[in-house]
Amino acid sequence: YIETDSYKKANLHVSIDASGSMGGEKWDSTLTNVVALCKAVDMIQNLSIQVTFRTTTNNNPYIVMAYDSKVDKLSKVKQMFPTLHPGGTTPEGLCFEAIEKDLIPGNSNQDSYFINFSDGQPYYSNDEISYSGDKAEAHTKKMCDGMRAKGISVLSYFISNYDLDDDSYDVKAFKKMYGKDAEFVNTVNMMAVAKTMNKKFLSK
Repeated sequence: YIETDSYKKANLHVSIDASGSMGGEKWDSTLTNVVALCKAVDMIQNLSIQVTFRTTTNNNPYIVMAYDSKVDKLSKVKQMFPTLHPGGTTPEGLCFEAIEKDLIPGNSNQDSYFINFSDGQPYYSNDEISYSGDKAEAHTKKMCDGMRAKGISVLSYFISNYDLDDDSYDVKAFKKMYGKDAEFVNTVNMMAVAKTMNKKFLSK
């Protein structure tokens, strides 16, 4: 007989900080994890995934929908992602607000997750606004709270090249924005992130 595994319907939205400070090992490790996640989702019928990158361009906040499993083939990830490189600053909540209407809510028939990879506090400025510090952190928190109100689980990973002190400003600010369950990941342990997420999303 044929045995078929079935999984609860779920959507994942992965948002990646593409600011300049994410360069090097942090960037390579993050993309390796996200590509692995996209491949896992591609093999499961009831899962879907979108991947967005956020940064600044021409001194404006910028977010791009790089991959949507509902319309794109996995080959797009394999072909395009290796050509991407980080640069610019960190608009965080401003970019979350820009895609707010496009996020898929969670309900009794479908789980929904917003998965963030980043490496610091929000920072963006131009001639009109200065977006940083307490004000930017509070706005980013507001955006995450709005997602949770729509039934979207927020999972956030702070990517670092070293272990962080719990009392550091980075840790406190990150938890303020993304919640107590925010995780801090040294790049040497990055593959553990993919394993943890796969286990969570592939539970029946």
